[in-house]
Amino acid sequence: MQAIDIPASDARKGTISAAAMDAALKAFDEDGVVALLGIVSEESIEALGEKMLADIREYERGNEIGNNYQGLRPPPCHPYLFTDIVLNEVVIAVSHRILGHGLRQVTYGANTAFVGSKPQRVHTDSGQLWPNLPRSTPCSRLVVNIPLVDVDESNGATIYWPGTHHDTRLYGADRFPSDEMMAEWETERPAERVTTRRGDVVLRDLRVWHGGMPNTTDVPRPMLAMVHQCGWLAGGGVEFEKGAEEFLEHPVLKTEAVFVDAPVDYMHQGHSRPRRG
Repeated sequence: MQAIDIPASDARKGTISAAAMDAALKAFDEDGVVALLGIVSEESIEALGEKMLADIREYERGNEIGNNYQGLRPPPCHPYLFTDIVLNEVVIAVSHRILGHGLRQVTYGANTAFVGSKPQRVHTDSGQLWPNLPRSTPCSRLVVNIPLVDVDESNGATIYWPGTHHDTRLYGADRFPSDEMMAEWETERPAERVTTRRGDVVLRDLRVWHGGMPNTTDVPRPMLAMVHQCGWLAGGGVEFEKGAEEFLEHPVLKTEAVFVDAPVDYMHQGHSRPRRG
């Protein structure tokens, strides 16, 4: 995975140099995946990471884990909303260059590699927009992944095949490459793993072939997932508690937010329900 080093001073200011931007765009176009190193503060990662690990422990006590990579949502409310996570200016600058004006954020979720998780079937999160393309189109959707712990192969670093966003054979709901297709790519460009440190952010084209990998440690691996997309694509609503309206205002990135009454039962999938007691 190609990684772009962002100086700490630029990360604090929310800026990215022209050279770093060009390198990030080139890597994303070639591989469909790029890491921006050290752009989220340790304080934000620590605070949200501790909360999500506590939420995961609470969830596991009363619920069966029916999906290896079930994504317990991060709390959609203060004091757990952090600008350098939800509205990171370096991420927005790169995403804006990739997706263009009208940039929208349409999810605020997470993927958790639970302890004892199994390999996930290799898939895309989104196929090509049209069938039978002679060549791939520019990116229309990307996911912003922010790990809340250090990630390596022991705790479930995602596997992916660089360049597969340019493979036009998967369209629409057809999201699973065949064994033959994967063997072709393994010969051309072998699979890699997404290893990261806390504070790093990974951008991935939703068309890239990838899969969750086993977590062999004794600690869950939470990772935030926020989808950005072109303004002309249809999208849904992202639930946040009322009181976050001003926080989410941004001149470039519009969050498709639905503001709901607090408190919100964000730890269960689907539409939120009031939290009990």
